[in-house]
Amino acid sequence: MTIVGAGGMGKTTVALAVAEQPGRGAVEEVRLVDLSHLSDPALVAAELGRTQGLILASGEASADLLIAALRDARLLFVLDNCEHVVDAVAVLVARLMRACPGLQFLATSREPLDIEAEWVFKLPPLALPATDDPLSLQDLLAYPAIQLFVERARANGDTFELTDAHAPALRQLCGFLDGIPLAIELAAARVGALGVQGLLRRLGSAFELLNRGRRTALSRHRTLQAVMDWSYELLSDSERLVLQRLSVFRGAFDLEGAVAIAACERLDRQRVIDDVLSLTAKSLIVLASADHDLLLHRLLYITRLYAEKRLADTDNAGKVHRRHAGFIAAGLQHARQTGASVSEYHWSAALASSISDLRAAIEWALIDGNDVTLGIRLTAFAKRSYDEVGLVEEYLRHLETALAKLPAAGAEAAGLELPLLVAAGFMLGYVSDGSTRYPAVFSRTRELLRTSGSDEDRIEAFYGMSTTSYGQGDYRLSLDCCEEIRRLATGRFEPLSVAISDRVSTLCLHALGRHDEAERLARRVIDFNGARVDRRFLSGVPFGVSMRVQLARIQWLRGEFGTAWETLEEALAHSENAHVFARCQVLATAAIPMAIWRGETALADRWTQELRDLSARKGLGYWMAYARCFEHVTAGEAIPPGSALALTMTRCAPLGDLIATCHAGRPPAAVQARVDQQIVGWCAPEVMRLMALDELAQAPDAAVDRLRQAFELAESQGARFWMLRIALSMAAAATPAAAAAAASAPPGQAAASEALGLVSGLMTVIDDGSDFPDLVAARALLVSATAQPQGNGAPRRSTRPGALPAPSDRSRG
Repeated sequence: MTIVGAGGMGKTTVALAVAEQPGRGAVEEVRLVDLSHLSDPALVAAELGRTQGLILASGEASADLLIAALRDARLLFVLDNCEHVVDAVAVLVARLMRACPGLQFLATSREPLDIEAEWVFKLPPLALPATDDPLSLQDLLAYPAIQLFVERARANGDTFELTDAHAPALRQLCGFLDGIPLAIELAAARVGALGVQGLLRRLGSAFELLNRGRRTALSRHRTLQAVMDWSYELLSDSERLVLQRLSVFRGAFDLEGAVAIAACERLDRQRVIDDVLSLTAKSLIVLASADHDLLLHRLLYITRLYAEKRLADTDNAGKVHRRHAGFIAAGLQHARQTGASVSEYHWSAALASSISDLRAAIEWALIDGNDVTLGIRLTAFAKRSYDEVGLVEEYLRHLETALAKLPAAGAEAAGLELPLLVAAGFMLGYVSDGSTRYPAVFSRTRELLRTSGSDEDRIEAFYGMSTTSYGQGDYRLSLDCCEEIRRLATGRFEPLSVAISDRVSTLCLHALGRHDEAERLARRVIDFNGARVDRRFLSGVPFGVSMRVQLARIQWLRGEFGTAWETLEEALAHSENAHVFARCQVLATAAIPMAIWRGETALADRWTQELRDLSARKGLGYWMAYARCFEHVTAGEAIPPGSALALTMTRCAPLGDLIATCHAGRPPAAVQARVDQQIVGWCAPEVMRLMALDELAQAPDAAVDRLRQAFELAESQGARFWMLRIALSMAAAATPAAAAAAASAPPGQAAASEALGLVSGLMTVIDDGSDFPDLVAARALLVSATAQPQGNGAPRRSTRPGALPAPSDRSRG
C-alpha cells in the first residue's frame, strides 16, 4: 500500500501508526526505511539491505543479493519519502514482491508507485468545519484541524484558549491552510506572538511567517518554503510552467480551463493535460469534485501561494493574468448570451467553482489598473454572479470604480455604460443607503435608454429600477417601472409580464395597503413556471417564497391568523434550500414581525439570531440592519434617536416602516411623514394609532380623531388586525380618567360603548381562540365590560355603515 498526499499532510505519522497496530498476520517484524536523504536512486536496494545488516553496493547486483537475503523473511517494510526516487522504488518493490512472498510494503510518497498489486490510499487533509455551519466551541473542538491547532498552540505557550472571540478567525485560518497538519502546526507556533487574527491577516506572507518548525523535524519539514521547494525541484520544466500558470486560478478548474490558461507555443494542449494529471498524481494539484461528470481540480492554498510567487518572478506573469481575466470575461458573456448563470455554465467548469476567480480577475484588471477596459467589461457582466452569492457591497464598489474609469475604455465606453448602470440599479436595492444613490443612476439610465439598447435591455433596466425602488420604499415609482415592462413585454418577452411586473407589483400593492389587488396577483404568480424566462430576469428569491411572504402578511392583517401562520411555515420551508436572499426575506419581512405581533418573543429572538448569523456570514449589510433593529425590539429597548441604526432606518424606508409596527413607542418622524404623504399604506393605520396614543395626554381630542381616521383607513384596507388594535386603544382612551382629561371630550360612556362595540364585533369575526396579546386583551375587555351594570359601558355593536364587515366579505378583508 502507498499512502499518497501533499507535503506536510502527515503521511509518515500515519504510516508509523499503521505499522504499530497489532494483528499484522504473518509479519514478524517491521523495518523503517527513510529514503529522504538519498540522492542516488541506485542506492535504494542498499538502503533496504542496511536495515537487515547487509552492506550492499549500488546496482543490479545489490537487488539480487537483497532478494536472496529476504526470500524467506516475513517483514513489513515502511518505505518513507519515496517521491524523489519513486521509479527505483517501484522497480525494486515489484521484484521483491514477486520473489519474496512473505514481504509486505507500506510506502509514503507524493505520488503512487504505479505497480501491479499496489493499493493507493490518498491521505485527506484534517477534517474542517464547513464555513457556514453555526457551531459552539465544543463542536469546533470535535474537528481534527481545530484540535491540532489548539494542541500545538498550548504546547508552545500554555496560555492559549479557544474563545468565541477568535473562533471564527481560527476556522478561517485552518480553512485557508486546507487542513494540512504541518501548516497548522507551524501557524500554531506563531500564535503566541501574533494571535489568531494576526496570523490570518498575514497569511499572504505564509512562507516568511511559517518558518519555525521543530528542530527534530527533517530539514525539509521545518518550514513551508522547504516543503514546497522539495516538491518543486522534483518537477519537470513543463510541469513547473503549468503549475506556475495555474496559480492564477483561485477556485477549481477543469482540463479545458487549464489548457486555456497554460497552453502556449512551448506547451501544446496535450502536454498541458498530461502535466495536470501528473501534478495531480504528485499531490500538487488535488481533485476538488466531480461536477456533472466533469472532474474539477484545484491548487491547495499553500501550493497556489508558492506557485504564484514563482510565476511573479517570470516575464510572463502579466500575460498569464490577462489570459485568465479574458477567459473569465468570455465565460461571463457566453453565460449571459445563453441565459445561464456562471454556476450553471459548463463550457468550462473553471467558472463554476466560486466567485473567487471573478474577483481576482476584476482586481487584477480594474482595481490594479493592468487592463482597465477588460476590467470594466468583467464588471459590467458580473451582476448575476455577484447576486448569486450575495456580495452586494463588494460589487457596488467595483461598479463605482468601473464607472469612474469608464473614459479609459475608449471606444468600448459607450457600449459598457448601460450594463454598468443597469447592474448598479439592481444592487442599490440591497443596501440601506440606496435611497440616496439610486436617483442619479436611474436618471442616467433613462437618458441612455432613449437612444440606445434593445427592448431586452430596456426590460432589464426597468426590472432593476422596479426592484430597487421597491427595496427603498418608493412603491409608486416601482409600479411605474412595472407598467413600462408590461408595455415592452410582447412576443417572446410576454412571460416577463408575470415574472417581473406581476411579481414586483404584488409587493408594491401590498405595501401601499391595496391588499386585495396584491392577493389576486400573488395567486397568479405563486405557481408561475419560469422555465421560459432568461435567468437574468429571475430573482434569487423563488416565486413561491416571495408570494407566500406577501400572502402571509395579508392574511395576518385581515385577521386570518391560523391561515397566515400556515402560509408563513410554507414560506420558511421553501426558503430552506433557496438563495440566502430568500431566507433573509422570509425571516425579516414576515417570520420575525409576525412572531412579535403574536407575542412570541423567544421565537422572534431565535429567528433574529438566524438572520444575524446569515447576514454576518454573507456580508449582507441590508439584512443585518433588520436583525439589529429586531434585537432592540425583542429586548424591549428603544432605538436611540440620532444613532447610526436610527439613521439607517431613515435611509431604508421599508425597515423604518416595519419596525414602527413592532415597537410600542412613537414612530420616527420619517415614518410619520411617509404615512402622512401616503407613500406607504400597509402600516399607516398602526402608525396613526401609535401617534394618537403619544398625543393623547396633550391633545386628547386630536388623538381620538386620529384613532377614528386610523380605524377607517384600516377598515378600507380590510386590515382587521389593525382595526382590533385601534378599537382597543379607543376603548382605553374612553376610560373615565382619559375622558376627564379632555375638557371638550364627548361623554366617556358613549365613546367607551362605541369602542366596546367595535371590539365585540371584530372578535366575533377574528377570534380563533389564540392566546396572543391582542386577542387576550380584547377578551379581557369584553369580560370586564359584561360584568358591569347595563348602561355603564356595556358593549354594543357599532351602527356605522361598514364598520364591521362580514366574515365572507373578502373584498373588504
